[in-house]
Amino acid sequence: MALTKATHVYAKRTGFWIFAGWRVYVGKRDWYSFRAPEFDRLRAGNDPVCVAREGRRTLWMVDDDFYWDTDNLTAEEVGLLIWDRSRRHEAKLARLRKLQVQATEIAASRRERIPDDVRAFVWERDEGRCVSCGSEESLQFDHVIPVAKGGGSGAANIQLLCADCNGQKGDAIV
Repeated sequence: MALTKATHVYAKRTGFWIFAGWRVYVGKRDWYSFRAPEFDRLRAGNDPVCVAREGRRTLWMVDDDFYWDTDNLTAEEVGLLIWDRSRRHEAKLARLRKLQVQATEIAASRRERIPDDVRAFVWERDEGRCVSCGSEESLQFDHVIPVAKGGGSGAANIQLLCADCNGQKGDAIV
């Protein structure tokens, strides 16, 4: 079904008092005229209103917006298509809001690197060995209290563990 938003269509009030009216313009072309009371009645409703037909195209007005139809749709069908667009648009915005929050949380959750001076201090303090088993291979700097549980990157919260002992510890607080 071909229903497209009419981008270069607008309505303009003309005249005054009992001579007041509305003209619908397509681009720069004066396309259709309404008496003011008639146009006001059209605008008062929430249902799509057929403004005019030109060849195979129909111009619809819905809430001061204009749409072209090339499939001879009924007012109900035009209303449903516009409602569906609005619903999908709102769902997309909701998804984008969630993505934005997730991206912000991910950026905030990235922890900072353990400072070099703290690494050097811990290496000296733990004598270059795993504090759990004494191994000198596959050493890793480990947070005693994990960052995810509120631990910092100060020397008091950092220890040397080998890969095996660190894997066994996981995110536990030892």
